[in-house]
Amino acid sequence: MGQIHVLPAHIQNKIAAGEVVERPSSIVKEITENSLDAGATVIEVFIKNSGMESIKVVDNGRGIDYEDRSLIFERHATSKLDTAYELFEIRSLGFRGEALASIGAVAKVSLQSMSEGSTPFKMVISGGDYETDTVWHERPGTIIEIKDLFFNTPARLKYIKNLRTETGKIIDIMQRMALNNPDVSFRLVFDGKDRFKTTGSGNLKEVINILYGTQVSSNAIPVSGTSPDYTIDGFIVRPEVTRSNRNYINLSINNRHVRHFKLSQSIINAYHTLQPKDKYPLVFLNITMDPKLIDVNVHPSKIEVKLSKEAELLKLMEDTVKNGLMETQLIPEVEHKKPKQEQFDQPAIDFTKREEQIREHIDTYEPPAKHMPQTPFRQEKSMEDLQSKQPYTNPFKQNTPVQKETGKPADIPAFVEQEPLPEKQKLPYLEIIGQLHGTYIIMQNETGMYLMDQHAAQERIKYEYIYKNIIKEDDGIPLLIPYTFEFSFDDVITIDEKLSELQSLGFDIEKSGMKQYTVSRYPSWIKAQNPEEDINDLIDFISHTDHFDVKKYREEMSIMMSCKQSIKANHYLDKNQMTALLEELGKCHSPYTCPHGRPVIIHMTTYEIERMFNRIMK
Repeated sequence: MGQIHVLPAHIQNKIAAGEVVERPSSIVKEITENSLDAGATVIEVFIKNSGMESIKVVDNGRGIDYEDRSLIFERHATSKLDTAYELFEIRSLGFRGEALASIGAVAKVSLQSMSEGSTPFKMVISGGDYETDTVWHERPGTIIEIKDLFFNTPARLKYIKNLRTETGKIIDIMQRMALNNPDVSFRLVFDGKDRFKTTGSGNLKEVINILYGTQVSSNAIPVSGTSPDYTIDGFIVRPEVTRSNRNYINLSINNRHVRHFKLSQSIINAYHTLQPKDKYPLVFLNITMDPKLIDVNVHPSKIEVKLSKEAELLKLMEDTVKNGLMETQLIPEVEHKKPKQEQFDQPAIDFTKREEQIREHIDTYEPPAKHMPQTPFRQEKSMEDLQSKQPYTNPFKQNTPVQKETGKPADIPAFVEQEPLPEKQKLPYLEIIGQLHGTYIIMQNETGMYLMDQHAAQERIKYEYIYKNIIKEDDGIPLLIPYTFEFSFDDVITIDEKLSELQSLGFDIEKSGMKQYTVSRYPSWIKAQNPEEDINDLIDFISHTDHFDVKKYREEMSIMMSCKQSIKANHYLDKNQMTALLEELGKCHSPYTCPHGRPVIIHMTTYEIERMFNRIMK
């Protein structure tokens, strides 16, 4: 007698529930996605006891037709697919028809719904068995409530240990839903208390403000990028706002939240040297593409995806984020928290009048020639040429010559007229005041006070110079007497595999024996007193690195060399040295952070300074 048989439907559903319904947050995700697919513009989610007691989702979507009610809790029953071909261009969030059948198999479910022109109904199912099926009150949309989750699967129930963790996962799911659908109003309620509510206005920045607060939303930068196959748009957050893990990299494809390590890594690469090590950015980006270029039928959770033309998308993502960061000024503001103290009756300063006084002072001010700051983007000239040929020019005044003490307009030098300034300067005009503790350079302009970390500034200058001019392919340094290195047999195989990578770094290296390698040329950026030792260490390092990246190695070497060669703290500079440092920083591609991601300059506004002295009572 044969032993193979088909399992009953209720057992099949329990098996499927093991993949689809992992925890309460899985149910929230599946039901909410159904509401979105139904065209709902208002979705309310009510949670009791972290979802273990009750999960209730109310929407105003199209609802379910009365004639379809018998198929709602059947496996692979769906309204979103008709043919196998449609699997290759999924346009809905759900499509498998497994969620409701799986949920109904491990919980007590009550569902009431009505579609336009159809009879409203209510159904109750418990552990896969129908209990009631009745006509219900008229109410457009759908209400579904799940109670006593995992009541008939004790092992799964024991897996749920920490209710706080379950709460956090539900909040995370709902936040991502709200971010991916800013035109839908979401409300999340835990045990009768609202956690958040969005307006559904379609304004993503407003949603970011509701979910993450003003610090994040006020530092959000809009970005967009396009290619023949992909469009990226959304917001990235300035690098001074960081998180300790990459969970705040919010990515969606066609408004579906996805997890994709390579895409997240391309964003982190774009922030490289703008954030401290082991800190991660906040981003809120949606990728629009033809559904034929993405496969979402990879895992039951539908979060993991496979992409066509992945390399093109990774490059577009990194370029989009990097361009967004480079197009904005990244000097962090100093936040001042007002102390609790008695308020004094003191009139507020008239900023309009004060600003006019500051501008008048700047316009007529002509510093001593030997201390005159050079605008970072002007044509490179020696300090002597500038002192002898050009009076001080206020960069805030456009197309207006500087007034000398005589009151007559000064002649503008020819080279200034002929040389167009860039569209956007990376650093504002800054006037150097002095130095604090031999470490920080104090500066000012009409907007307030600036502090520059001299070590971080020179570190950024040297990093960009070394990476651009030294750490690159060159003719290298030939050796009259080649170096010969011997390694163990265990290392020989890996070294043989990495010879091409060593050659790309500028080495002439070849195998000269069973365990010997001969180096007849090495790159010029190896400047140590004992290059033979450094070469040996480098070969050993590359041979023991699984995924050696030449570009990344050069970058890390640039960071290390720039840090060692830069000014240290408690090193006093004269005015000319400080001016020269500021000028060189202004020429940098990214003058806002050191290569390790620490800020180079911070800004304290005049308004904040006035508040600290209680000149302003707001």
